[in-house]
Amino acid sequence: MDRENYYIILELTVDPPENDSSVIERAIQNKKVQWSRLRNHPTKGLQAQKYINMIPDIQKVMLDEELRKQEADAAAELLEQGRESKISEIDSHIDILMGKGYIAKEDIVRLADIHGLSQAEINDRIAAKKDARYSRIDQFISLRMAKGYLLESELAKIAKKHAMEPQEIRKRVRCPILKDEKEAGALSIRPLDKSLEKAIAENLKIVGSKNLYDFLGVGENADLKQVQEKAARKNKSLAAIGKKDAVVTAGQTLAGQCLILFKKNETRLSYDICMARAKLSALDSDIQIAAINNKIRYEYFDALVNRAVEFGMDKDEAITYIEDFCQAKKYRIEKKPETSRRVLFLTAACGILLVALVAGYFALSHLRHTKSVEKAYQQVAQKVKTAAPDKKITLLRQYLAAHGNSKYEKTVRDQINQIESEKRAAELSEILKTADQLIQTNNLDKASVFLKQSLENARDAGHQKAIRQHLAAVSEMIEKQDFETLSDVSMSGEPDQKIALYQQYLKNHPEGKHKAEVQSLIDAISNEYFIYISKMISFYAKQEKWEDCLQLCQAYIDIYDNSHSDQLKQMIPEIQDNIRNKKIYVTLVDKAGQLEPDYQAALGIYEDFLAAYPESPLNEDIRRQIMLLNKKIAVQKAMDTTSALRKKLAATRGRFVEKQEGVVLDTRTGLMWSLLDSDAETTGTCLPYAEGKAWVADLHTGGFTDWRLPTPEELSGILETTPAFPVSGKKTYWTADSYSAYSDGWQTHVTTLSADNESGNRWATARKNALECGTVRAVRDP
Repeated sequence: MDRENYYIILELTVDPPENDSSVIERAIQNKKVQWSRLRNHPTKGLQAQKYINMIPDIQKVMLDEELRKQEADAAAELLEQGRESKISEIDSHIDILMGKGYIAKEDIVRLADIHGLSQAEINDRIAAKKDARYSRIDQFISLRMAKGYLLESELAKIAKKHAMEPQEIRKRVRCPILKDEKEAGALSIRPLDKSLEKAIAENLKIVGSKNLYDFLGVGENADLKQVQEKAARKNKSLAAIGKKDAVVTAGQTLAGQCLILFKKNETRLSYDICMARAKLSALDSDIQIAAINNKIRYEYFDALVNRAVEFGMDKDEAITYIEDFCQAKKYRIEKKPETSRRVLFLTAACGILLVALVAGYFALSHLRHTKSVEKAYQQVAQKVKTAAPDKKITLLRQYLAAHGNSKYEKTVRDQINQIESEKRAAELSEILKTADQLIQTNNLDKASVFLKQSLENARDAGHQKAIRQHLAAVSEMIEKQDFETLSDVSMSGEPDQKIALYQQYLKNHPEGKHKAEVQSLIDAISNEYFIYISKMISFYAKQEKWEDCLQLCQAYIDIYDNSHSDQLKQMIPEIQDNIRNKKIYVTLVDKAGQLEPDYQAALGIYEDFLAAYPESPLNEDIRRQIMLLNKKIAVQKAMDTTSALRKKLAATRGRFVEKQEGVVLDTRTGLMWSLLDSDAETTGTCLPYAEGKAWVADLHTGGFTDWRLPTPEELSGILETTPAFPVSGKKTYWTADSYSAYSDGWQTHVTTLSADNESGNRWATARKNALECGTVRAVRDP
């Protein structure tokens, strides 16, 4: 299908397909209105006009039951292809990101944005990839548990093979990990009782499970608590079954054994070791079965290697294990055989015999040739009369192959040439007929493509000439149609639509009849197009879409060489600077974002840039980023301070109690105090008196708006007492007590309480100039 799907264009449901004709007609009408509004749009106009022209065909297809069904099937296929392509692309991106051993949260956010999915959907794909990866890793680990422990070297090998950090592999190992074999002597792992092991194996065969984990429906690396819960539920469900057959009885026995073996890690380890050894025992058994007369054929050896790889070995490890086992058992491994002399001898003998038979055959044929030639020709001539053209040629060529030197050779060859000539004429007639049908239905572009393909495939010079003539006529029709469309648009279209059509015409018809007229039209709208370009550049500049601005400049410059293009050329360096600055800004923001939540480090990125480039046009944007970071730092500081103060409040023996978020009640006086002071809620270290009062006036802690500055007595009553209100660090607190005095001008002085040590347990009252810095502890009446 060489057009867009109508179900998708009309935004109709595909699964199940929308078949209500009234709904479809309404959708077509709504789209028609929407496209009509967009006809004069600077960028969407051409696409909208294209859709408007398609409306008759859309109605024809979508209102015909059979055609609509085909369209729905095609839409479903397209959507499925898109989904599969998207999943494949997502998985490819996940594989790349997992190359570092993990996927960060910001990677998930970025993948979700790129592919238009939710973060949960991305997490589901990651989980599926991880499950597949960890399943193979668990096989490697499980097999190596047969000896009761894992060596650090084995762990490192598994990590390297799967491109993961050793620490990730270590989390999945349930047995002891030793530095070397010397430490193995100190281990005391109790093996599973043989009779119990045998009983488990027999019952597993009855219920059809590979192992106890498979029986419970959990992974071999599942958490112990999860395994215990599964075992308990399994035991309970089997006990509730009234009719007891062999499978139920075996299942109950296994469930009870699960409850015992999975009660603690030590007994679970014993079973895991037993399970690993069972795999090796099975492999050993396979080797012994394959050893016929103490020899293992090379075909069996390859099968054994594949079996070992399934158990969790890599190929080299599997080959070494099998070879060592065979050496211990004194089995011989057969090498792949080479061609023996006996085989060569037999081959030569067969060749000689074949030559003799061929010679005899040709001798006999020669004797019968004279009599059979005429009879064969008569038979072929009779068959050719009623056969199809291709069959006629096949029959005649078969005759020539069998009787090439007969007296009928020339006659047969003439017949073949005549039939091929008639066949080519019919093919040419069919080509021209198909092209004419496309022309009659106004599918000129399809007719042109069809004729060009036919011309490439044509081998006959006469056919090529006829097709070229037809193609020239179609090209002339297309050129005429394109010029008519162009003429209509030149009367009412937007400048960019006009230029696009003019340029497309010259590209499609470099020697068209109206080439000079179209070039004149291009020259005539240079001013109109420049005004349009200038407006669009201004529009995109406000949105800081500098790449679009650059493309618009280049679009005009590529067409015209005049004073307007000179103006645009002068704009390009500034636009390129803006593009470069935008890239720098995006890089800085991304770099700083990667450092969060270390806000100080992120702040350093911006401050270093300001120091290095004090005159950069980006500095205003950089300072806005710094303000945002300072707010985040203040929030973090407030959270840290809140946590520390709450711990100290607990030590006041109930005098100071946080009744609401951030609001502390003094149970002696009934006053309510803000838990945080101004130092904790601002990025600065202190505030002048006027700013402190403004800070209190804007305070909304706990939803209250009537916060005020405390009097010296109120403040002293919570600081110079026992137990005291918790304070962090050395402070100077403003109070509501202030007066004006004249000394080289009028000045405001304020009563303050200042801590003279870091612990804040000694306070002194002093009067300070209101222009100095201090801290505010807000209070409100109950």
